[in-house]
Amino acid sequence: MLIAQVCSKGVEEDMRSSEFKRMAEALALAAASASPPLPLTALFVQDHLDISNAAPFDAPLFPIPLPKVVEGGNFEDECKEPEGQIHDYISNLRFRISPTAFFQVNTVAAERLYSLAGDWASLGPTTLLFDICCGTGTIGLTLAHRAGLVVGIEMSAPAVADAQRNAEINAIKNCKFVCAKAEDVIDSLLKEYLEMPAEMASDISDNASDKDIDDISKKSASEYGTQGNNSSVSTNDTKIKGDTIAKETEDLGNMSSKSPGISTETNELTENKKEENIMERFREVVVIVDPPRCGLHPVVIKALRTHPCLRRLVYISCNPETLVANAIELCTPSTGKVEKVKGRRGGYRHMGNAGHARQRAKSMPVSEPFCPVKAMAVDLFPHTSHCEMVMLLER
Repeated sequence: MLIAQVCSKGVEEDMRSSEFKRMAEALALAAASASPPLPLTALFVQDHLDISNAAPFDAPLFPIPLPKVVEGGNFEDECKEPEGQIHDYISNLRFRISPTAFFQVNTVAAERLYSLAGDWASLGPTTLLFDICCGTGTIGLTLAHRAGLVVGIEMSAPAVADAQRNAEINAIKNCKFVCAKAEDVIDSLLKEYLEMPAEMASDISDNASDKDIDDISKKSASEYGTQGNNSSVSTNDTKIKGDTIAKETEDLGNMSSKSPGISTETNELTENKKEENIMERFREVVVIVDPPRCGLHPVVIKALRTHPCLRRLVYISCNPETLVANAIELCTPSTGKVEKVKGRRGGYRHMGNAGHARQRAKSMPVSEPFCPVKAMAVDLFPHTSHCEMVMLLER
């Protein structure tokens, strides 16, 4: 799959179509002429009208038909419509990948990376694993067999659709994916899941309907070739319904009060139901984060730092600079009081990420800091200056 990012502002429709056709022919010919030939099956154009070269995930995306190359470098008259997704494998799991979804292209090194993260996370059957910035679910799904329950958080609707479908393809039942910005839902998710017995949370994940998955998949698929403005799935649709169980118990009690003849029996059933639901909770809560180059949002850092049940965090970073900045906020000891940082006009303008992190750490609520235990670099991009950094933090 190839995605070409263009800015079509001020370009006439006929010229744009002609240029896209020429591009498709050139790329198809180059793929067929390579040794060995490259299996180019999908070509998309992403129309981004801004100056930055980093288009948002909901930027308009258009499929471009690929011509079939025959002998002599000629093209057949009929063009093949591009497939909406491609598939790849990590750790013997099959993953569906949409055009805008994040996926590590170096799958061999990515497998080692995820295995290392799982080893450092010390997962077990009673572990609740939060996979923040989960993308297509690669980390959570490859580690699901080690954990009791995996909760993935991702803001891209197509990626969440892929993650749901990938769990279904690989028959993985203990994963739940939430489509929302992590900073919008992390606090409520921590409260809801950590107040919920493990078996209940697992049942919710197991009972996720195929219809919901299909709805998300159809919605994301329909965006290819549209303006893509509706790529976000409402957090109300994907929010974990942890209050449902309590609501059902409350409704059962209300029914008994309205029927005096069966009130005693109903109350006994209610109490029995409550006792059955008081099961062993997850003994360990572990978080694995794999944020973009900008790092974790300050709201997410604050939620992770201040929640006492979180004792272990594995940070996978593609940008060491933001890793250092986030680690400063996570690991700086509390001073015993929360300082209100007063802004100075232009005072913080020239600060780097670490400087801003030190300032935010002063206003962090009093809480136990994490401690960096160990770190390792994993080279996913050979012959470049980039590498992934994995860091284990505990408290």
